[in-house]
Amino acid sequence: MLKYISFIIILSCLFSCSEEKRIIEPFIPAGNRIVLIEEFTGKGCTNCPKGSREIENLLTRFPDNLVVVSIHAGFFANPDVFHIGQYDFRTTEGEFLYQYLGPNLGYPAGVVDRTPVNGEMQTSLNAWAFAITKEIQTPPAIEFGITREYNPGFGELKVTIDGIAKETVTGEVRISIMLIESGIVDAQDDFEAGGIVQDYVHNHVLRSMMTPADGAPFSDGLITGETFNQSYSSLLDPSWNVQNMDIIAFVSLVNGSNFPVVQAAEVPLIP
Repeated sequence: MLKYISFIIILSCLFSCSEEKRIIEPFIPAGNRIVLIEEFTGKGCTNCPKGSREIENLLTRFPDNLVVVSIHAGFFANPDVFHIGQYDFRTTEGEFLYQYLGPNLGYPAGVVDRTPVNGEMQTSLNAWAFAITKEIQTPPAIEFGITREYNPGFGELKVTIDGIAKETVTGEVRISIMLIESGIVDAQDDFEAGGIVQDYVHNHVLRSMMTPADGAPFSDGLITGETFNQSYSSLLDPSWNVQNMDIIAFVSLVNGSNFPVVQAAEVPLIP
């Protein structure tokens, strides 16, 4: 009887080991799609650091296919309401985008490629990974590269976008260029850390845009193989640390109330 029981246990172990060794196919994006996530946040939002930590997890999960901008806007970013820290991270463009990509149903909120998820543009952090995975699987209709020239003496930055349509696209084609800064130390309300964290590190913070907040139109549509070249210039605030800054560019198609991002890219401001 003991021999029989031992034989059954051995068979069970072998079966279990076989099950544990099943190979799970890794996620492989279709093409060179780079997805944009616009995170809405604020220093007075005690749950927003949870969203920022999820952002870092997503950047680890999709290291070559995701770019992020953190936009301090709305109620929880208002220093007149929340007297936290020394910096006001709000921008004119950020406040516009807060409404343009709204309504906001709560913080933290993220917008993935300006494409609604279940009818909502701004979604909670639990929906971000799913939306990113879905977007990555669509090959980009437009490809482009970013070149930049920075004159530290005058604080002037020139950014040029060179692109090509990989397929025919219809609608008004717009380019948006954002300047973001990371490594900014300032206070933040953080529920998971027990309250106000004085030396919190803010990353991917929107500093300004080199284009209108809703994008710079340059074409009413592109046909397959058509190329484009657009340049934009801006003077940088001397208080920004250009060594910690990046340039995010993306192309969107505007058809009435729809304005999806078809491709994004990011490069350091200083090569």
